[in-house]
Amino acid sequence: MALTAALTLAQAQSIAETKAFDSDQYRYSVTLPAGCRHEEGPGTLDAVCAADFDPDKSAMASAAAALVLELGVEPVPEDAGKAPAELAQHYDEAQFKAEMPENVCGEADNTRVKVENVKQVVEEARVAYTADVTCPEIKFLGLGERRAAVEVFVTPGLRYRLMARAPKEDFEQHKEAVAAFFASFRIHP
Repeated sequence: MALTAALTLAQAQSIAETKAFDSDQYRYSVTLPAGCRHEEGPGTLDAVCAADFDPDKSAMASAAAALVLELGVEPVPEDAGKAPAELAQHYDEAQFKAEMPENVCGEADNTRVKVENVKQVVEEARVAYTADVTCPEIKFLGLGERRAAVEVFVTPGLRYRLMARAPKEDFEQHKEAVAAFFASFRIHP
C-alpha cells in the first residue's frame, strides 16, 4: 500500500512538471509533461510517455505501448474566412467519425474501431468535435486494445487534432495528464 502511494505521488510530481510549446506559424500553444519524449515535425507535436513519466524510460518507450499525446495541425485554405456554421458543413460529424479509425488507431477497417460519445459544438469562432475511441487489438503486432480521447477544432483556415491514446489497461491512470494536455491547448488569433 505504501509503495502504491509513493508511486502515485511520484507520478503526480512528474505530471506537474511540464514543457510549453508555442507555434506562431500555426497559432497555438500547449503544454506537455516534461518527462515524455517530445517529437516535433511540420504541423505535428507528439509526446511519448512512459507510465511513470520517467524521461529515460520515455526516451525508449514504444509509441504503440505508451501514453501518446499528439497535436496535428492541417492548413485548410478553402476554409479561410468561413463562419463556424459553414465550417461545420464542410467538415461535419460524419467526416470526423470516418477519420478516427485511420488517424487514431492506424486501422483501415472502420468496423473494428469503436467511436463513442461524439459531440459537435459550434462556437463563436470555431467548431469543436470530441469523441472517445477504442482501437482494436492487432495480434500480429502484439498490440492489445487501446483507448483514446480525441478533440478536433475547425477554424477558418486551420484544423487542429488533439489525441491522447494509451493501452486500455493504462488509460484510466493517465486521466490527469490527458485532461491537463487538452486543457492547456490554446488557439491564438
